[in-house]
Amino acid sequence: MQWEDLKNKSTGELKELLSATRHELQTLNFQAHARQLKQVHKINLAKKVIARVSMLLKKAGSK
Repeated sequence: MQWEDLKNKSTGELKELLSATRHELQTLNFQAHARQLKQVHKINLAKKVIARVSMLLKKAGSK
C-alpha cells in the first residue's frame, strides 16, 4: 500500500488495516514455515505496511 493512500485514511481505517495485515503476516509466516508459500517477498511487504500504519497511528495519537 502506498504512503499517500495511508495518509488519507482515518484512524479507524488504519486500525482495521493494521489488524488485517497482522493476521495476513501470521498466515504468511505459517505458510512459509510449512514450505507452502511461493512468494516469500509478501512477508517483507506486510511488515513494511505494518510499520507504516503503526507510525501513522503513533503520530496521530501525539497530536
